[in-house]
Amino acid sequence: MRYSKRYIVLTVILLVTFLAKLNTWNDEYADVTAFRGAKLQDEVFYPLKARSINEEGNLHLTVGEDTYGVADGIIMGDHMQVMASLPFVEDFFGCSASLYEDKKILLDYGDRSYTFYINSLDAKRDDKAITLDVMPELHEKQAYLSLQDLCREFGCTYSYDETNYQATISGDLQKGSLPASYDLREKDRVSAVRNQGDTSTCWAQAALSALESSLLPEEKFSFDADSMTSDNAYQVDTSLGGNYTMAVSYLVSWMGPEQTGEKTVDKHVQEVHFYDSDDIDDIKWAVYQHGGVSTSIYASLSTTNLSKSSYYNRKKNAYCYTGAEKPNHDVVIIGWDDHYSASNFPGKVAGDGAFICQNSWGATFGENGVFYVSYYDTNIGDQAVSYAGIEDADNYDTIYQSDLCGWVGQVGYNKAKIHAANIYEAKEDEQIESAGFYALGKNTSYQLYMVTDYRNTASLASRVEVARGELEDAGYYTIPFDRPYSVKEGDKFAIVVVLSTPGMDHSMAIEYPADALSQHADISDGEGYISNNGLDWESVEETAGGNLCLKAYGKKVEED
Repeated sequence: MRYSKRYIVLTVILLVTFLAKLNTWNDEYADVTAFRGAKLQDEVFYPLKARSINEEGNLHLTVGEDTYGVADGIIMGDHMQVMASLPFVEDFFGCSASLYEDKKILLDYGDRSYTFYINSLDAKRDDKAITLDVMPELHEKQAYLSLQDLCREFGCTYSYDETNYQATISGDLQKGSLPASYDLREKDRVSAVRNQGDTSTCWAQAALSALESSLLPEEKFSFDADSMTSDNAYQVDTSLGGNYTMAVSYLVSWMGPEQTGEKTVDKHVQEVHFYDSDDIDDIKWAVYQHGGVSTSIYASLSTTNLSKSSYYNRKKNAYCYTGAEKPNHDVVIIGWDDHYSASNFPGKVAGDGAFICQNSWGATFGENGVFYVSYYDTNIGDQAVSYAGIEDADNYDTIYQSDLCGWVGQVGYNKAKIHAANIYEAKEDEQIESAGFYALGKNTSYQLYMVTDYRNTASLASRVEVARGELEDAGYYTIPFDRPYSVKEGDKFAIVVVLSTPGMDHSMAIEYPADALSQHADISDGEGYISNNGLDWESVEETAGGNLCLKAYGKKVEED
């Protein structure tokens, strides 16, 4: 059957109600009744029908050989039109799209800017008024735009088969290109400038500023850097400083972020992308679509606020370090200007162009806390982090993990491919729905498996594949399974991942006590195994003295 029994029952109820409304005593109310019937179909029946289609996964979008559905952000809207979520729109069309106060959507596509309004056919292309065919909608705090309208604007062909709930996009799809300049301040997507004072907490200040920016403009948060620096798993004195991997481990383990003045964690970081200094365009795309990107630079900290640094032009707030020193300070990239003149920087710089960066030295530094760092700076873009996947804290009930310090090192068999398995004991009757791990390089391919009844390493041979794919960027990823897998309280289960990272011979991230920062890493809480071939397994705790960075996420089984 195409629809669920619930949908059929609702349809019958609505039909009976509709017929009852038509049973009037005189013609005086006939027109009114007809009007109410039309409204009934549009305002009640269509949303119910759309909900059923979405719940049953009947709607599909086909583009060439690729197919997308509800899990990808494609839904049937309340007016029986195919809609796409803003994250899908950004990725598919190559644009930037943000929701403001649950009312307005700003979309940048190359040199064009669009303004859409929730539940309105009125829109703007730059300063010109346009009329949409389908109203944008808001569902569970997520905004959706009509694929029909977007394809018309972006020059591709859209068709829809309403009988089979099959949408198709064809023709020459031209993805948007990056503008020559972009500034998140102009989009209200930058949080307040922080001031670290005389502390060594730039790594936390930058990470949380980038995280706050990623949530803007839809959600405004002020996260507590003191909690990140004092209450993380590393347990070292804050005077030792930190780095981007410490920040990421704190966030993906759900130890934070805590809101300033509160001890609650309202957001869970589920996806993080890593970049380096060779990824200039990738960093721009990350800023464009996800918000601020933290990065490391070298700053002459022997001088106050770079005031006497030979690499800094105070009049232009322009900085370019061209020496060989390693990074020692973290800032947040909040935009760029390809035409920013090389003459603004002290000394000789190879060419024009600069990233717009927000510092953590208070608003008196630079341009209200912001300065320009040349594309040709030695370190800009190194250790860059984009917080690309942030969810509400009720997304899962349980996180299973044994790597609170996160990625400290890596293991492998001197080749790109490695098999790894983490063993966990179910805390209660649950559905295990996802797993999380680090991809340590670009274009990492993965296969994920589940063992619901783990006894010993021989049980790993009965693993069942639950997901596979390829990850374009390095980073941390949460991968949903093809379906939930049930585990009973007290039973052991295994998460198995097979990773292959081109150009790497140690592709699996581990935590272990490697240096002064990670000296307190606790490897006693894990049971992990690695394998060269997926058949013969060895303990990673015994072999490498560490824990696997391989998490699992579960939801409680709802009682009837």
